[in-house]
Amino acid sequence: MKLANLATAAVFAVFLAAPLGSLAVQGIDPAAEKVVTMAELTSAQLLTPDDKNRNDVARRLVTNSPVGMDAIRTKNTLDFKVFGFVNTGQVISGERGWLFYKPGFRDGECLSDRDIGVGLARIEAMRALAGAVGIDFRVSVSPDKEVVYPERLGPAAEAAAGCKIRSSRRWRELAAASGSSVIDHLDVLGHTYTDDLLYLRTDTHWNELGKILSISQIAKAYLGKELKAPSVASGEVRRNTDMTKNLLRVSYEEDFKIYKDFVASEFGKISGDRLPSALVLHDSFYASAKPLLEGIFVKPIFLSYGAADFDAQVKAEFAKRPAHVLANSVERELFPRVLGREISWARGVGAAILDVNSSAARECAVSEAARDNLTLKNMTELNAGDFEAGIDPQIYIKLPNQGRPCVRVSYETTVKQKGSVFLPIQKTANQNGAYFEGFSLTFTDAPGPRDFGIILPEDFKGTILRVDPIGANGPVFKLKIQTGFLPPVGAVSSQ
Repeated sequence: MKLANLATAAVFAVFLAAPLGSLAVQGIDPAAEKVVTMAELTSAQLLTPDDKNRNDVARRLVTNSPVGMDAIRTKNTLDFKVFGFVNTGQVISGERGWLFYKPGFRDGECLSDRDIGVGLARIEAMRALAGAVGIDFRVSVSPDKEVVYPERLGPAAEAAAGCKIRSSRRWRELAAASGSSVIDHLDVLGHTYTDDLLYLRTDTHWNELGKILSISQIAKAYLGKELKAPSVASGEVRRNTDMTKNLLRVSYEEDFKIYKDFVASEFGKISGDRLPSALVLHDSFYASAKPLLEGIFVKPIFLSYGAADFDAQVKAEFAKRPAHVLANSVERELFPRVLGREISWARGVGAAILDVNSSAARECAVSEAARDNLTLKNMTELNAGDFEAGIDPQIYIKLPNQGRPCVRVSYETTVKQKGSVFLPIQKTANQNGAYFEGFSLTFTDAPGPRDFGIILPEDFKGTILRVDPIGANGPVFKLKIQTGFLPPVGAVSSQ
C-alpha cells in the first residue's frame, strides 16, 4: 500500500511539475484568463483551513501555464472536431455542430414573475423620469441564440438550459400584457429551417443578416422608415468565432454572408433623416453594429457597459441631456442589469436619470401644497409639520393639473429606514394595484434630514404621487411638501 501511495504521489508530482515548470520557464500563456496575481500568491488566505481559495489558485496556475493551456486546447479540439461534442463550464454543444454559451442559461433557473414585473416597470419609470427632462430613453434587447434557435439545442444543451426558454417566453408575455416600450429584436428574427441563418453556429452573436434586420427595426422605431430585408448577399467571408477561439481555444473559422450593397443602398436612403444628439449604451451586440447605428443617428456617442468608469461616464453624458438614449442589452444580462447593475436605480443609467431629473426639478418654482391636495395615512400629527408614523405610513400628493408637475419633499427622522416614492401607474394594462414596487424609487435610509425633488412628464399632471417617508414606526419631523410645474418639453424647446 505504501508503495502504491508513493507511486501515486510521484505521478501527481510529475503531472504538476510539467505545467508549473513551463510557467516558470515560459511565463503565462498569452491566452490565459483570470491570471493569478502576486497579491493572491502572497495572500494570507492561502494559509486558512478552508482550501477553496488554495484550490482555485492552484487550478488557475496550472491552466495559466503554456502546458496547461496546450492540454486544454488539445482536449477541446478532440472533443469539438473529432468526437463532435463539448461540454465545459462555458460551452456546450447543440445539434449539428452548434455551440451554446452555458452561463447564459443561468444554471437552468427560472425568472420569477416578480423580477420580470419589477424589471419591466422599472424601465418604464426610468423612461418617464428621463422624458420629463426631454430625454427619449429606450431599451432594446438582443435575444440570446438559444432563444432564436431553441430547435438547435439538442438533448444535452436543452437539459442544461433548463428554464431558459420558458423564462424568455414568459417575460415577453408579461411585456406585451403591460404595454412595455422595450424594443425586442426577437420580433424581427423569426425563421424557418430553409431561411438563411441569423446567428453564427459557433459564436454567441448574430451574423450580418441578423444584425441588419435588428438595426433596421431601430430605424423604423426612431425614423418610421421601413427598410426592406436584404435578399441577395454581396459576398461571403470567414472568421474565427468567439466560443471556439476565446472559450474553447480551438482553431476554427465559420463562413457567413455579407450585404454591403444592401447597407449602402437602404441606409443611404435615410441618411438625411438621421437624428442628432444620441447616446447609445451597449455590449458586444451593438458594438459590432456601430456603422449601421451611425446611419440612424448623427455622430452618436457610444458607451460600453464594460467601460472601467461606466457610471461616471454615463452620468456625465446624461448631464448634457441628449435628445435620445438607447440602451441595448443582450437578453441574458437584461434583468440583472435593470435589477441591480448598469441600468438600475442604484448605479449607472438609473442613477444618472435620477441625477438629471432632480437637477431639472430645482429649476421648478414650487409653493406649499394645499392641504386638500394631501392625504396622510398611518401618520399622527403631533404639532404642525411633526408626525409619529405608524406601520406603513403613506403620503398622497395630488399633482398640479398643468405642465410637467414638480414635487419637493423634505423632512427629518431619527430612524434608519429607507423612504420610497411611488409613481402613479399610467397604463391600465400595467396595473399591479394603484402603486407598484417596480414603479417606485427608494432614497436614503440615513437618519437626519431628507430632501428630494422630482419632475414628471406632462401626462402625469393631475395624478396622485405616493411617498412613504419611512418603513414603519418612527418620527417624521419638519415635513414640508411643495408642488409646482414647468412648461411642457415642446414649449420649452420652441422658446
